[in-house]
Amino acid sequence: MQDARVVDGSFISYPFLESGDTSTKVYNMLCSQIATEYSANQIELDTPMSSATAAGVIELPWAADSTAYFVGDTAHASQTGGLLSFTRTFANIPQSTTIPSGSEFYTFPGISGTYTTYSRQTITAISMTAGVPGITFTTAVDHQFSYFDNIAINAYYIEAGNPFVHVVNGNYTILESAESNAFRIDPGRYWPNQVSLFLIGGSGSGLSRCYRSPLVRTPVSKNVSTQTRYDYILPGVTPGVSGVLDINVPPEFSVTDVLTGNQTDTAKPTVAGVDYDEGPPIVEAVEATQTIPTNVEYTNLIENKFNIIIESSLQVWAGNILVQKTKTCKAK
Repeated sequence: MQDARVVDGSFISYPFLESGDTSTKVYNMLCSQIATEYSANQIELDTPMSSATAAGVIELPWAADSTAYFVGDTAHASQTGGLLSFTRTFANIPQSTTIPSGSEFYTFPGISGTYTTYSRQTITAISMTAGVPGITFTTAVDHQFSYFDNIAINAYYIEAGNPFVHVVNGNYTILESAESNAFRIDPGRYWPNQVSLFLIGGSGSGLSRCYRSPLVRTPVSKNVSTQTRYDYILPGVTPGVSGVLDINVPPEFSVTDVLTGNQTDTAKPTVAGVDYDEGPPIVEAVEATQTIPTNVEYTNLIENKFNIIIESSLQVWAGNILVQKTKTCKAK
């Protein structure tokens, strides 16, 4: 009993089954040893479980796994006869996973540009199609909307058999405009089956209406769905990472003022600039970028449904194994 002996109660756990990782194992060995013979530094952290000797035990209760690394001894407890029990743990470096992480409010940058007023369109009908995201609205006349146009809308409707009044209000992107007097947007309602929708006030009452406008706005806070990526890193083992300070935590998405290098809250358009040659200044018409991204580049992020980073962190997972969390959402 001078050496650590693995006793009954040892087990292997799979901590990431719910996120689809079926290969990452955590080896939990319940050990017993004469208390006076135990030393907290019997094994160095990050030692692979390549053999019983490497694991500091008389015999392994399972096959050796050189991709499992020592992450610590825990749950020390005195036993009769001068013995000490403890749990010795080895773990694989978990696979990278991306999982849904709920919703939160995030402030998206403003978009600078020229605002143009368009005629009001009266909405005369509303419908949905099972399996197709969003709601289709019909206008009294040709709305002249196109795919990805921004519209401001205010509409009231109920579902068949349900008196609850739903309100669609705010700025939305046109997802489809296949007909001259119909367009589809996604206000965040999803149905498992086909249902009938009815406007409050009836067809053409003027209560439900919309405008087309360029996507011009000040910074706006929206409640958005998020997903988080988990990347696991063991310095000295993960390629390219010799120490924790080699890890760069990705920054939150931001708009940068090109002239100052500072973060700014609004994506701006390109403007007429001045180009100087050698010698006397020669004025030449050029496009000068005010921000990165520009207003057009940012709206392209929205159109292409690209994800932007809204939060990131680096934490200890087990032993010296670190977890880098990167939370993202779609640009809005």
